[in-house]
Amino acid sequence: MDRIDPESLVRGVLPSLSWSAGSRLPAAQSAKLTHDTVRAARVPAGVHLAFTGTATALDFDVRLGERTSVPAPGVPLAFVVRAGRLPVSVVPVPGGDGTVRIPLPEREPGEVVRVYLPEAVEVRVDGVSPVGGSLAPAPRGPLWVVYGDSISQGWSVTECGLAWPSLVAAGLGLDLVNLGFAGAARGELQAADVVGASEAAAVAVAWGTNAWSSLPTDAAQIGQTMRVFLTALRQGLPRAPVVVVSPIRRPDAEDVPNRFGATHAELRTALEEAVDEFAVATGDERITLVRGLGLVPDAELADGLHPGDDGHRSLAAGVAPHVAAGLGLPA
Repeated sequence: MDRIDPESLVRGVLPSLSWSAGSRLPAAQSAKLTHDTVRAARVPAGVHLAFTGTATALDFDVRLGERTSVPAPGVPLAFVVRAGRLPVSVVPVPGGDGTVRIPLPEREPGEVVRVYLPEAVEVRVDGVSPVGGSLAPAPRGPLWVVYGDSISQGWSVTECGLAWPSLVAAGLGLDLVNLGFAGAARGELQAADVVGASEAAAVAVAWGTNAWSSLPTDAAQIGQTMRVFLTALRQGLPRAPVVVVSPIRRPDAEDVPNRFGATHAELRTALEEAVDEFAVATGDERITLVRGLGLVPDAELADGLHPGDDGHRSLAAGVAPHVAAGLGLPA
């Protein structure tokens, strides 16, 4: 079979974008956002190629760029191949530009195969050639956009595809665009506008943990920021179901004031109150608040802050039923 344009297979980017640009954000919004957010957007969190067919392998024509700034620290520098419940395979990134062969598992022709791009280095796939059979783009599900911080991006899973948004999307048959930005996610108006313009069928919003220390603020400001974020989001997506997940427990910060006198628990409460007040004030019955405090046990935090694989599974289990309910899908 002839060489295929990889853009027909790419999943995990906004409908208006091409991964050939190497960012999960549109250029117009990147020009207005902070440098750390723009750099984090170059991490291909959740970006993968999805297809069906009989091919036994794929030849990727790849070009390698610079190291990315904030990949999940435990993921391998490799392409990760997933197909349903079949064993996962990992193919190391080559030392330079050229062709890399990706063996595929033995499977039924209709099984969706997903090949996740490595997060730690910029990779452009210029062409895809199936080996030993054919392939076709995988069917698309409803578009689900998730905005958040490093936890949404996928810190600290051990393999691409194990972050909680990816787990929810896989379980519900959704097309995920992961707009998680490690070290950033301030609830910026520009980010809300990106989500609002996405034409998503459903949205999840999960930020706030960084507001305690790395991007410190106080309770009053985080509440107002969430109010403005939801207002802007609703201007673009007036009817899409929105699930807001408040920050999970952070043991070192729950009762410790930050430089502005706010504990992590107080920031969480202020964010939750802002969501509830917005829903009541606007009569918005399509916003659901998932309280994050009890979602991930301390034992499932890989580094005291970010969930490990078990923690991401717990987060996904707590969020998925609400996403399903908003879309009218079985949980």
